[in-house]
Amino acid sequence: MTGAASLDALFAGQRAAVEREPYPSLATRKDRIARALDVTIANQQRIIEATAEDFGKRPELTTIAADLLYPVNHLKYALKHVGKWMQPEKRKADFPFNVLGAKAQVFYQPLGVVGVMAPWNLPFALGYAPLAGVLAAGNRALIKPSELTPHTSALMAEITAQVFDPEEVAVVEGGVEVASAFSAMPFDHLIFTGGAPVAKHVMRAAADNLTPVTLELGGKGPVVLAPGADVEKLAGKIVSVKLANAGQACIGLDYVRVHRSQLDRFVAAVKDKFAQYFPDYANNPDVSYVFLEKQRMRLAGVVEDAAARGAGVEVLGAEGTVNLANDPAFPFVLLVDPPMDSQAMQQEMFGPVLPIVPYDTLEDVAQQIRAGERPLALYFFGGTRDEQDFMLRNTWSGGVTFDDVLLHALTQDLPFGGVGHSGMGRYGGFAGFKTFSNARSVARPARIDLMAMEPPYTQKMVRTMRSLLKR
Repeated sequence: MTGAASLDALFAGQRAAVEREPYPSLATRKDRIARALDVTIANQQRIIEATAEDFGKRPELTTIAADLLYPVNHLKYALKHVGKWMQPEKRKADFPFNVLGAKAQVFYQPLGVVGVMAPWNLPFALGYAPLAGVLAAGNRALIKPSELTPHTSALMAEITAQVFDPEEVAVVEGGVEVASAFSAMPFDHLIFTGGAPVAKHVMRAAADNLTPVTLELGGKGPVVLAPGADVEKLAGKIVSVKLANAGQACIGLDYVRVHRSQLDRFVAAVKDKFAQYFPDYANNPDVSYVFLEKQRMRLAGVVEDAAARGAGVEVLGAEGTVNLANDPAFPFVLLVDPPMDSQAMQQEMFGPVLPIVPYDTLEDVAQQIRAGERPLALYFFGGTRDEQDFMLRNTWSGGVTFDDVLLHALTQDLPFGGVGHSGMGRYGGFAGFKTFSNARSVARPARIDLMAMEPPYTQKMVRTMRSLLKR
C-alpha cells in the first residue's frame, strides 16, 4: 500500500488486532515466522532481479549472501527458539521473602505494533530480518522500505500481502513524506536502519509519542592490523569484503590502520589482490554499482579533499579521478595516510574508498578510535591475546570480530547493535525478542504477609525493619 492515508488505516487495523489478541500463542507466532521465511525463499530469484534493477548492477552472490541469507538465518533461528524465549524467566525473591515462599519472574509480553524502517543498501534484508524478533515476541509489524529502491520495495509489498493479513504484517510504500509520517506514528517500538543524520529526525518524531527506538546506524568501522599481522594474506580478505556491495554496508571495513613498517607492503598487496580479483573492473560481473549520484559525488569530494591535503591517491579500476562522480562503477580508491581531520577520516566512507593510515603503537590507534564517534564494528587482525584484550578494553564499538570480518554480526546468539553515533538497542536472536517485548516483572507473595505494617506502628515493627539494615 502507498501513502500516508493507507498508513493510518493500516496502523488502526493492527492496533485493533492487538486489542483482540494481546498475547498470540506459540503456534501463531511460529506460523507467522514460517510464512515470512517461506515467502522469502520462494521469491529469492525475484528478489535478486529486483535488487539488480534498483542498483543497475549487483552480483547475484551479493544479494544471496546479504539480502537473502541474512533474513533467512534470522527467521530460522527465531522459529527454532521462540518456544524457549517465551518461557517466563525465574528470578530470586529477596530475603526474607524468598525463604517464606515468595516467587519472582520476568514475563515477556508483546509490545503491540512495531514499525520497521529499512534502508536502500540492503533493501530486502533490513526490512525482513527484524521480523524475526518482532513476530517471535508476538507483535504486529508495519514496514517502510526505502523509496530509493522502488523495485525491491514494490516486490516486498506484493509478496508480504500474499502471505500476511494486513493486520499482521504490511508494507507501506512512499517517499520522504510517507517516511516522515511513518516515524511520527504512535508505534509501541520503532526500529530504524540508516544514517545518523536521518536517525536524529526519526528520534525527534518518535519522541512526541514516547515511542522507544532501536537505531542501527554505522560509522567508521576500523580494521586494525597488529604489528605482526600477515599483511599479504589479509589484503585479499580486506579487498573482497570492502568491495562487496561496493562498500555500501554499515558493518563494512571503513579504513585500515597498519603498522608504519608494513605500510608499503600492505598497499602493494592490496593492489595485487585487486588486479587479481577484478580484471576489467568497469565491466566485471562481480562489481556492484554505486547507483546513487549523490553518493558518488560525496565520495569524489572525499578523494579530492584527501589529495589536496597531501594523501597518496591510488585509483584502481579507472584512469585518474576526473570523472569519478559520473560512473556508477565507482573505482576502488586507496587514500594513503590522509590527515585525521580530512573528510576521509571524519566521514563514514560507505563506498569503495579505503583510507590506509600508518601507526606507531597500538596505544596511538586506541586513542584515535576513542577520539572519534563510536563505530558499529571494529576488526582486529593478527595480534596476541594480550593485544586483543588491550583493544577490547581501550576502545568502543557496537561489536568486535578478531581475525575475521562480520562474524559478530552474523552470529545469531550475539546481540547486534551500535553505541553512541552508531546506534542504540540490540536485535537478533534472544536480544531481538527482548527488545520487542515488555519485560514484565511479576512477584507472588510469601505465605506470611511481611509487608503488613498498618498503623499503629510498633517498636517491634521498627526493630524488624532495622534488622535488615546491615551488610
